[in-house]
Amino acid sequence: MTDTNVPSDELLVAYLDGELDDAQRRLIADQVCNDPVLASRIEALQCADLPFKAAFDSLLAQAPAERLHAMLNALPPTQVAPLSRRRFLAMAAGFAVAGVAADRLFMSWTHAESGQGWRASVAEYMALYTPQTLEHLSADPASHIAQLNSVGAQLGLALSPASVNLPGAEFRRAQILDYDGVLIGQLTYLDPRHGPLALCITAGKKGAQPIATEQRRGLNVVYWANPSHAFMLIGRNPFEALQSMASSAQSTLMSS
Repeated sequence: MTDTNVPSDELLVAYLDGELDDAQRRLIADQVCNDPVLASRIEALQCADLPFKAAFDSLLAQAPAERLHAMLNALPPTQVAPLSRRRFLAMAAGFAVAGVAADRLFMSWTHAESGQGWRASVAEYMALYTPQTLEHLSADPASHIAQLNSVGAQLGLALSPASVNLPGAEFRRAQILDYDGVLIGQLTYLDPRHGPLALCITAGKKGAQPIATEQRRGLNVVYWANPSHAFMLIGRNPFEALQSMASSAQSTLMSS
């Protein structure tokens, strides 16, 4: 049998699944009888009939179900063909590759839905924070100063422990995040009553804006902008407390 007559694994799986017509099925059956190597491939593919559902259950449990359902409901109705093992394997391979870009996909979708991409993106991951997320972080003042200097240099804004002090919350870390090529400075705090809190800063493009409020992912958000930068405070603190913190930060950051 020449190489051009060697059936592909996809064709062999279709043969095992009974998806071939009579002529194709007889042809492959004859080849299997006369070719020990092909018979070994068939045997290996038969052994691959594994409990895929159980293997994927743990991943499915972590999927963003609400967002997936919302996206699927927005699609036009289609005819869905029965899912054979061959199609399932192809889809599983596709999902494995697509998983590398899954976060970017959902961020882009959230951006389109919200019209305020960077705040929506911050809310997405802040909703996952717990007090334990921040408890292990260093409380060393020298480390905090170095972090603030680094973040401030990248944002073009002078940051110091005094300028980013939020009454009632303990500063824990400053770091730079990247949202679609836009740098976001994330300053995280731990409030003993309400848990994780973040002051986020990015370059502003719309000029100065007064303090405003919104809710995202079950969190309260207070946001504003000066001529050069946009800011947001996000946490489980009441709006009144966040607005008070925002007013303090707005004053100290403008004078820094």
